Amino acid sequence: MAKVLRYLWRVTWRELQQAFLLARSHFQDSEASAQWRLWVDVQSGLSPGRLFLDAEQPAPDGVVQAFTAHNSALNSAMPIQQIIGFEYFDGLKIQINGHVLIPRPETQELVALAADRIPKNASVLDLGTGSGCIALALKNRRPDLSITGIDSSLLALEVAAQNAGLLGLDLLFFEADLRNEPSDGLQADAILCNPPYISPEEYLEPEVVEFEPSMALYAPSGDPLFYYRRALAWAQVLGANQVGFECHRDRVGDVAELAQLAGYQTHEMKDQFAAPRWVWAQKPGSQALPLKA
Repeated sequence: MAKVLRYLWRVTWRELQQAFLLARSHFQDSEASAQWRLWVDVQSGLSPGRLFLDAEQPAPDGVVQAFTAHNSALNSAMPIQQIIGFEYFDGLKIQINGHVLIPRPETQELVALAADRIPKNASVLDLGTGSGCIALALKNRRPDLSITGIDSSLLALEVAAQNAGLLGLDLLFFEADLRNEPSDGLQADAILCNPPYISPEEYLEPEVVEFEPSMALYAPSGDPLFYYRRALAWAQVLGANQVGFECHRDRVGDVAELAQLAGYQTHEMKDQFAAPRWVWAQKPGSQALPLKA
């Protein structure tokens, strides 16, 4: 009889949602609810409205099995993007794992800025490419550009190459360390760089500290501008006329000053959240499309 009753009882959508929200209780309610909508869309493709109407209906076995498989991760601070294995970035589905940073929505603005500014058929170097999201999104917007992504992590480069293959975008990725000098023969008309810029002493949320790669987050202790100086050194060696930086909101002015000392004219910009975020640097007299108002 117990075996018969076990098969008669099925987990409803409402019960599954309650179990999911309980597992994600260390996040704020609104964030946990947003994660539920994303997770269940990936597993079932059902809209929130349909789930509301079917709240008392049994959830499909496959969805319940997925919840069981993800149970340990859901009960941790692991970001939902790592649990489902991807994040959307500039309209592209970017595969991710614990070896790369999760693409942030504001970084899409660097891609848009580069697409608007870099001359036709230019060569572009993405320093610290990680998942490849910046390089891939720019190539998708500007197929005329020749784009190369570098990273010091072979595991990150595997993710970037996988993304390029899945998206059908033709880019080159190779291993290189920004702390060293660039390879002989490497050239770039423009450089993009979203480097590690967090001070080790700075507070970050547990889901970031515990699950995203520290080498992609932290600058050397006491020197938060280290990788910006290195990127500008590469730009000088490679002859890059344009450099686009994503910055810590408190250091945009400092990065602009470094670029000016390296002979660039600079333009500082705020992101969609009104936080100082971008520095676009350009050599005087070099070709570029006009900045949009």
